[in-house]
Amino acid sequence: MKLLFEIGMEEIPARFLKQALVDLKNNLEKKLTENRISFEEIKTFGTPRRLILCSEISEIQAELNELNMGPSKEIAFKDGVLTKAGLGFVKAQGVDEKNIEIVKTEKGEYIAVRKYSEAGQTKKVLPEILKSLVLELTFPKSMKWADKTLRFARPIEWFLALFGKEIVEFEVEGLKSSNTSKGHRFFGKDFMVTDVEEYFEKIRENNVIIDIDERKKLVEELIGKFLSEDEQVIIDKDLLDEVTNLVEYPYPIIGTFSEEFLEVPQEVLIISMQVHQRYFPILNKQGKLLPKFVVIRNGIDYSENVKKGNEKVLSARLSDARFFYHEDLKIPLDNNVEKLKTVVFQKDLGTIYAKMKRSEKIAAYLVDKLGYKSKKEDILRTVRLAKADLVSNMIGEKEFTKLQGFMGADYALKLGENDNVSLGIKEHYYPRFQGDLLPSGIEGIIAGISDRIDTLVGCFGVGLIPTGSKDPFALRRAALGIVNIIIASNISVSLKELVNVSLDALEADGVLKVERVKTETDVLEFFKQRIINVLSDMKYPKDIILSVVDRDADDIINCLEKVKVIVEYSRKDDFKKLLQTIKRVGNISKDNKDDEVNEKLFQNEYEKSLWKKSNELTKVVDKLLIQKDYTEYLDTVLGMANDIDKYFENTIVMDENKEVKYNRINQMTYLTKIFTKMAYLNNLD
Repeated sequence: MKLLFEIGMEEIPARFLKQALVDLKNNLEKKLTENRISFEEIKTFGTPRRLILCSEISEIQAELNELNMGPSKEIAFKDGVLTKAGLGFVKAQGVDEKNIEIVKTEKGEYIAVRKYSEAGQTKKVLPEILKSLVLELTFPKSMKWADKTLRFARPIEWFLALFGKEIVEFEVEGLKSSNTSKGHRFFGKDFMVTDVEEYFEKIRENNVIIDIDERKKLVEELIGKFLSEDEQVIIDKDLLDEVTNLVEYPYPIIGTFSEEFLEVPQEVLIISMQVHQRYFPILNKQGKLLPKFVVIRNGIDYSENVKKGNEKVLSARLSDARFFYHEDLKIPLDNNVEKLKTVVFQKDLGTIYAKMKRSEKIAAYLVDKLGYKSKKEDILRTVRLAKADLVSNMIGEKEFTKLQGFMGADYALKLGENDNVSLGIKEHYYPRFQGDLLPSGIEGIIAGISDRIDTLVGCFGVGLIPTGSKDPFALRRAALGIVNIIIASNISVSLKELVNVSLDALEADGVLKVERVKTETDVLEFFKQRIINVLSDMKYPKDIILSVVDRDADDIINCLEKVKVIVEYSRKDDFKKLLQTIKRVGNISKDNKDDEVNEKLFQNEYEKSLWKKSNELTKVVDKLLIQKDYTEYLDTVLGMANDIDKYFENTIVMDENKEVKYNRINQMTYLTKIFTKMAYLNNLD
């Protein structure tokens, strides 16, 4: 039989809706299961004014007949009295001592408790279940109203609760459940239903679309119908979700604003419309903003009053944006940089100005290390101005945080900075999230790395290390950004050197609190996991990534090249033979650190021959690794396989003579060190 439950209320914030429905569904599933009521899929629906659950559930509770076994009789009783173990079991079962049974098993006698309940009617337990769903539902922010003690997102106005054709009767603080619901606030009316199917018919008749996905799809479809062939709408996913959950029935209205506002960068206008007004901007097919927008009305038809009202509000908003934009252009960016001395980045790490000065030192190191001395002036200028827009009117006063970097780039260009510096200011924020754009110019690349490494090392250096899901300074994102930038830009740089340059700057500022060596170790280990994540996202095999990164993760580009070579080499038929050889040698030398070999203890020609070739191999592979010729390295190592096989065919490593035995193990250790110079190949499957 179908269960339908609707909680009707004043409009709740859009961001609360989806999670509330998830929590309701999960809680109902749990309660039905606890009460032994079988059910089919629980469907959820919701609008700003209502939360709805619907499911086909059994009319009869299943019979309960279970035997819960406890500790052995020997442990549960002592001298005929229950021990702590016995009492604990009884308490956990929620019964008295008299309910204990003694059960004989193959292992002996055990105490047990039998729980039995007859099959009951579902409708008898549903009132308490539905009432508890209301009382136990929580929100990020709740309120009380009138004389109620119940806390909820917004005041509750009604409960509709049906099980088949019967009302599930319950009451919460004077509000009783019924078979009555309400339609759209302005385009519907109260209605009564006799069964679940009638509810779905009448709710739609009263201009409410309760299916969230259906409403979202309708928003997109209706917007498209109102556009000309030369127009397109920016439909931001998050904004679409929010607007969908603000209305019960969507109706798009096209509004306009004065063309005078188009003198302001269109990104500013777009953010104003999207973030502050929840409007969808309209562009032409070439991507240029038009003086038009779409507002989604909570209604079923066009309203001139709604159109004019929204146009008036937007005009005021854009007037503010234009004013602050022009005011910002009156202030030299160097003046803004000075203002950064009053803006705290983090209480232990000082101001954003201090952070910028540290970033300059890191950037200077990278310029020299990477050979960009001809670009040094532009790069350092980029670093200096990168955060200047944070104290601008547009960002500081209007809190257009999404435009950080973009506004700085625009101001820089209009105030006389060159194109490279302007682009670098914008791009130093890239990537802002995984999969985002990456900086294209060296100015943005070095400024971005310098800023992020100072944040990362600085926070570790004062003890602000991410734990679990807590990462208030987005250090994981900072490290991932560095890794992605380095890979995309093909920059070969030592992470250890980079971290230590940052540590030098922090020590010079006197802000380093954690021991330097520990900070360096922790940051490099943190980087290692981010490298693994990025290379995994690039679809390289995890075991190969780990074999390389665990061996040496200092140079990210070097790591990537090794992974690529091993992946390619693994497709060769001989690779399995190479791994078998390396694993056999590695297993013998496992946990042995000594690789000193005494040639006088050799017992046969195969030992002598392998030792000679091993020494020659060391010189060759060391040279190949310096040259980063990893394919040739693997070829060279593979060339030893036959010699090693002959050695094993004619030599017993575990000789009865201990000196001979350990000398041979040391020889295997020497070989293992050769085989793992590039990567821990012995760990590959």
